[in-house]
Amino acid sequence: MASVIAEYQRFLEVLSVRPVDDDIRRMANLIYSNLPHLAQVGAARRARSSRLAPIAIKQLAETSPELPEFNNINADGHNIGRLHQLIVGPFRGFTNQEIFDLSKPITLVYGANGTGKSSFCEALETALLGSISEAQVKRIDHNTYCRNARVGRYIQPVISIVNENNPPLNLEPNEEKYRFCFIEKNRLDDFARIASRTPSDQRQLIATLFGIDQFSDFVRGFNPSLDENLNLTGQRAQELAVRRHALASAEKVIQEFPQRLSQININEGQIAERIQPGSNYEAVKLWLVGSQDQQGRLPYVQSLLDAPSPTVYGLTSEQLTLAFNQAFAINSTLQGINTELARRAGEVSYKQLYESVLQLSASSPHHCPACGTILQSVVKNPYEAAVTGLEQLSELAGLQEKAKEHSDALSESLRNLHQLMLNTINAAAQVCPQMLRENALPVLPPTSTGQWLQAWVNDNNKCWNALLNLCSDIERSDAGAREALAQRHQLAEERTRLDEYRIEIEGAKLIRQIAESELAEARTTVANFDEANRELIELVASEAQVVEFHNRVKRSYDGFLQEIQSYLSNLPSQLLQGLGQRARDLYNSFNRDDLPVDLLQSLWLPVVENGKIELEFQGQLGVRYDALTLLSEGHIKCLGLAILLAKNIEESCSFVIFDDVVNAIDDDHRNGIWRTFFEDGLLDGKQVILTSHAEEFLHRIQQELGAARAGDIALYKFLPHQGEHHLRVDTNPPSKNYVLKAQQAFANDDKRETLYYSRAAIESLTDRLWTWMGKRGDGRIELKLSGPRSPWELNNKCNKIRSALRRNQNQSNAIISSLIALDALLGVAGSSIEWGYLNSGTHDSQRDGEFDRSAVETIVQAVGTLDQALTDLQNGR
Repeated sequence: MASVIAEYQRFLEVLSVRPVDDDIRRMANLIYSNLPHLAQVGAARRARSSRLAPIAIKQLAETSPELPEFNNINADGHNIGRLHQLIVGPFRGFTNQEIFDLSKPITLVYGANGTGKSSFCEALETALLGSISEAQVKRIDHNTYCRNARVGRYIQPVISIVNENNPPLNLEPNEEKYRFCFIEKNRLDDFARIASRTPSDQRQLIATLFGIDQFSDFVRGFNPSLDENLNLTGQRAQELAVRRHALASAEKVIQEFPQRLSQININEGQIAERIQPGSNYEAVKLWLVGSQDQQGRLPYVQSLLDAPSPTVYGLTSEQLTLAFNQAFAINSTLQGINTELARRAGEVSYKQLYESVLQLSASSPHHCPACGTILQSVVKNPYEAAVTGLEQLSELAGLQEKAKEHSDALSESLRNLHQLMLNTINAAAQVCPQMLRENALPVLPPTSTGQWLQAWVNDNNKCWNALLNLCSDIERSDAGAREALAQRHQLAEERTRLDEYRIEIEGAKLIRQIAESELAEARTTVANFDEANRELIELVASEAQVVEFHNRVKRSYDGFLQEIQSYLSNLPSQLLQGLGQRARDLYNSFNRDDLPVDLLQSLWLPVVENGKIELEFQGQLGVRYDALTLLSEGHIKCLGLAILLAKNIEESCSFVIFDDVVNAIDDDHRNGIWRTFFEDGLLDGKQVILTSHAEEFLHRIQQELGAARAGDIALYKFLPHQGEHHLRVDTNPPSKNYVLKAQQAFANDDKRETLYYSRAAIESLTDRLWTWMGKRGDGRIELKLSGPRSPWELNNKCNKIRSALRRNQNQSNAIISSLIALDALLGVAGSSIEWGYLNSGTHDSQRDGEFDRSAVETIVQAVGTLDQALTDLQNGR
């Protein structure tokens, strides 16, 4: 949050000199005073505008247009003096108070992971900037993040400075002054990772590198407008406008009613003409649907159709007579057959006998069925006699079959006659009940059984004839019913046609009613509008001021949003202005061990937020590449480091803090990086604080900076804990410089230790001298070995390097000093016990004699001279 506040303050400083409306300044002030509250939410679901709008409505008019001034004295100069010391603790991992001397030009801090190195860097960050970027990224409260977990509290770390001979002065945190003094590993890692993201994510590239990504997110969290949270048109005014629109519609209805009525009359006349040509609409309507005094044609037809339908019985005298005669004819035939069968009754007995004999043939085929005699012994076979007899009686069987068939036919004929007579009586009960009662006909049994017909034919068919007379009346009734049914069909067709007319007339009636109803409603609306809307009209008048103010809020927000978005889009050009050439040189210096064709000829840094970083290689002049798509991750980190360091140099910052930066870079680039920091002179005059967990890297820096600059280095070593709850810091670890160690050992009169470190110093110095020769002249030398696996002797190496230096055409003072030092070294006899120790390296062995102090002193002095001469050579002197 602190970085957001700091960048917003810089935005206010820019806005203060912009020719903008006072309300835009008021909105900027209002947002500044509510910055933490607004920064908690973004544009999603209009959360930011939902928070800001009520605040703006309530406070904008009362907010001052005067933008605040911030305490950024010397923000452009940064010449604040030199860092003196850091007092820290309790704080983060520091349980106890620790004091770090920062007065040396170079402060190297070493610590393995988990030893407290990060707490040291965060203490510097808190003391100088007032916030910790890691806490902001993790969205942890600053106080909570700084609190030491063991003691449950923290004390604000303090950095003091000294300026000339004045006493130390405590620095106040100032993000504006010191923000470019920090170069952090996390920023380089994030910068490299963005290269693999989508183009939309890469817009955060420069913001991430310079630590303003949170401010960028904050600016993007503003909604495009506050319109949905403001009353810009007036809800009451809108409501009144809707009602006035209804009033205008009502007036239009009144105005257009005569024309509408005329058209209705025309339509009704057309309907009447279709129904009854020559009649008017009212007469047709009265004829069709009627009135209270006159029945219309449609109700009349409907009443006829509503009456019960006449019944057609379908009975005739002819049907009855035919059924009656048929029954008597069958009965007469049956009586004749039965008379013949009676006459031949004896034959019937023989037939039955023959059939019985034949039925026994199956059970006794070889014996007589009467006496049991074997058939071979009888005179006449009874079975054969029976077959012959039945053949002779076949005519009798035919008569019997006919008698049965006529008997069945008679029963069926009587049933049909019985049903016809029953139907006739039932129909007569409906058609001519009085005549039915007067004839007193016999009662028909439920079924056709017994001699039920006899009562109807007695007395010369008296009852039967009466039934035929009744049937004649039924026939006449059926004729009338059929005629009535035919008329109902015509009436149904007429009703369908009349009903269609009715629908047309009712539609016309509905149209007229709607028109008249709308006319009445419109007249009421016009007559009562002012009275009915008096309260709303008064509310609209008072709401006008609210709408005007909300539009003022809208204009101020729109203008503010345009200004802050413009500021954000211009940040890359502000931050990167003038850095291209210096960043290119730094990048090439970091990559000094790469092939020349891979070094940069030109570097173009983006001037807008979504711009690209483009580069041109020395080996491909005229071809521009997108850096993020071409460079490896290691080279991208080097590019980010070059940009940040270039910014520090351009801002004339008096110090620079490298927070574990070297560990973010691969091993191949570390040589170029540390040499850029400490050998190229770019950071001369700056205090450098460098932290790392790469012990060998810091060891190498101490070695190659030389003994002369060893006094410029303050070294702190964070040690692994041993179960205690506070950080272990070695505030005075021994120097790693071999020359200083050799000189210290000689001062302690430890000759063996002196030669031990002298050997290491001579190896290091001659390697560096050999490297310098190779880059600036002929670095080829010939070394003699006593065997294929034998190491070269240090004496031989020094001798060959001396010879090569003597061949150098430019015999500068530094080269002459180097030759003097080598002459002094080689002036000690090569067969001496001292050179024997130097040549043998670190191997311990039994010596036959003691080391000569004067020879050891010569060697130590020569080593010191060679170290100073090499420093002069590397500095171009």
